[in-house]
Amino acid sequence: MEPQFPDFPKEEFEDRYRRARAMMQAAQLDALLATERLNYQYFSGHRSEQNAVDKIRPYMFILPKDDEPVLITMPFEVAQIEATCHVGKIRTTGALTGHPEFVANVLREAGLSRARIGAELGREQYLGISHAGFSEIVKSLPQAEFVDAADIFLECRVEKSPREIECCRRAARISATAQKEALSLIHAGMTENEVAQVLRERLIAGGAEKISLLCVVSGPVDDRGIVLLPTERRISRGETVGFDVGVSWKGYWSDLARTASVGEPSAELDEFYSWMMELRHDCNMQLREGNSPADVIRVVDRRLKKRNMRTMGVGRIGHGVGLDTTEYPSLAAFERMVFRRGMTFACNPNFANHLGFINAEDNWAVSGKEPDLLSEPVAEARISTVAA
Repeated sequence: MEPQFPDFPKEEFEDRYRRARAMMQAAQLDALLATERLNYQYFSGHRSEQNAVDKIRPYMFILPKDDEPVLITMPFEVAQIEATCHVGKIRTTGALTGHPEFVANVLREAGLSRARIGAELGREQYLGISHAGFSEIVKSLPQAEFVDAADIFLECRVEKSPREIECCRRAARISATAQKEALSLIHAGMTENEVAQVLRERLIAGGAEKISLLCVVSGPVDDRGIVLLPTERRISRGETVGFDVGVSWKGYWSDLARTASVGEPSAELDEFYSWMMELRHDCNMQLREGNSPADVIRVVDRRLKKRNMRTMGVGRIGHGVGLDTTEYPSLAAFERMVFRRGMTFACNPNFANHLGFINAEDNWAVSGKEPDLLSEPVAEARISTVAA
């Protein structure tokens, strides 16, 4: 029976399986075992509210190289899975203990007791089961081989389909619109917590399903770094106030930032923000097919050298966005990869200094000659103002 309310049609997942299996064949893998919440969601289509908050129950997805996928979950999740997912083989356990043996038995049933199985053992990957539990699964299948499949998980998720990009676009527009509205509603004298509440209300009213990140930064920043968590500090005339926000729609996230002047900006702030936006534009224009993160870094290094400056020193100029607010790959010199159509990024050279946290982060998809802006309305080229 076909699901009534899937996020994506069946062919979307069939394409994910096809791409994963091609990489599995190249790596000589018989199966892929996804245990981390977002890898599980990517392959199964199951957006579980319980999985995000519950560490005691197993949620896993098994993709054999030449058989139907298998989903491991809880009995109380079956109704939602059948309504929203295309996976036919569902194995459930209501027990709160003994999960490793249950998972090992499911792998045996799938004919994988002697298989070479790819798991989340490498770069930027985390198991959705304890190390001890995973070790018990390995011990229960002595003739199977569990190997690192981090590259497969990363590569599958990095290149978004047109449907995924539209989800990212919706999340980005919700955030961009809400942040612009919030800037028109706040004023000097409000606390950062009060500002955050205004922003939170506009995000939810605009359709945000979840909020992963909600930062409000006001005033000058010293060498100790930024206080991103909103506090009872009051914003004052002549300062800056900034947002950095992550929201989702249908499980896909955006990551956007905006900075505004409380009252009319000083000449110094006006000039610095405009320069930062020019730098940002040059960086964004590097997000083209065939370019690489190194091309972005070269633009930044060249402009900073002319101004005898540096960025915040966080090690990168941006990152991917998708099923996570921040995900692979980093826009950093160490990334040895080439931009391909469908990759989605938050690119934001930003600065923290006596003027404040100066940032204007939008989201883009690699598409043809110029990147596709996902986050309309885009950050203003000149710094916005809030009521003083």
